[in-house]
Amino acid sequence: MKGFILAFVASSALVVGCGEQPAQTQEIVDNLIQAGFPANDIQVVGETVYVGRDAEVSLEASREMLEAPTSEEQYRTTNLVGPAVTKICVNGAAFTGVFSTALNLAIQNYSERSLRFSMARTPSTGCSFTINANIDPNMNGGVAGFPANGLPFGSITIGGLLSQYGVDVIEHVITHELGHTIGFRHSDYYNRTISCGTGGNEGTAGVGAIHIPGTPTNAVVGGSIMNACFRSSETGEFTGSDVTALLAMYPRSGATLAFRTATGHFLVAENGGGSFVGADRLAISTWESFGYVDLNGGELLNNDLINLRAFNGQFVTAENGGGGVVNANRPVAQGWESFRLVNIEGRSRFQTGDRVALQASNGQYVVAENGGGGGYSGAVNADRPAVGAWETFVLFMQ
Repeated sequence: MKGFILAFVASSALVVGCGEQPAQTQEIVDNLIQAGFPANDIQVVGETVYVGRDAEVSLEASREMLEAPTSEEQYRTTNLVGPAVTKICVNGAAFTGVFSTALNLAIQNYSERSLRFSMARTPSTGCSFTINANIDPNMNGGVAGFPANGLPFGSITIGGLLSQYGVDVIEHVITHELGHTIGFRHSDYYNRTISCGTGGNEGTAGVGAIHIPGTPTNAVVGGSIMNACFRSSETGEFTGSDVTALLAMYPRSGATLAFRTATGHFLVAENGGGSFVGADRLAISTWESFGYVDLNGGELLNNDLINLRAFNGQFVTAENGGGGVVNANRPVAQGWESFRLVNIEGRSRFQTGDRVALQASNGQYVVAENGGGGGYSGAVNADRPAVGAWETFVLFMQ
């Protein structure tokens, strides 16, 4: 069974009518059309404008959509939450029973990630912004909106009819709607039939959405919590590409790693990515700094699986999952781009100065040949069965 994230109250109420719209509503519609959204995907209920069936668009958000450069691939809105927002709180006073449990789990989906902002349920202290969570007893889905003026959208509405599915599906829909409030578009915006079985394109090649580097360009059923429609079998959890997208949009400040070899050289993504990984640099700069995605979520701990991202946004890969060279030229992180970060010091938490090893997906370890240095000594492979001096790196957390 599939469900639309926004339930239809009445089909005639969700289309732009022939009568004259209020000036503000009409400006929003005009801005969306200019931004690349097709007219048949823009829906008006009263004086409220929606796109993609569940995303409310304010006047400010529609104006901001006209200010960004165009992009051929789109998955997030041009409007994002600004750096002044460090803690997003969600007022779920209206949620009880299974809806309260699902709201807590949805907030946890965000709070356990190493993002630029934290998320908590009220009552809580230090809130930079509060999103009000409402329940519509006659709805079988959810409604939210996009950020504007550097702030998340101020409310989400969750359908009371979701109680028929259970906590995981409700968690899924709440997480989805919270995603809209911080700037996520539907992952299958370009072809809603992928998750809904019917529907068209929400808008192509406009400025209303931008592809997020490191995430797939093709949506699949169950591939993202941001698919337009949900299934009765949803787990409520982020997929790997969802986590990658979150960390690309809202990376925690200072979340980069550098690795020093046995000879004092540093691993480097040559040209900042798009080429091989070497081990012949004497200092840390942008090419020697790697962003990371902790695939387990939360704090980076011993034996966590991570993706390493070069300066240009491409991912580090152990070719064939290990047994050969290490490059930094993958646009999307999959199995070969996953490494286990091992703390040789034996501590659970990492700190600068720890000796670490990187284990490829086939179990072999990354090695700086000859301990690193110029020429062949600067080669980096992932073909060692055990950790020795050349497979040991000193970690720098920046």
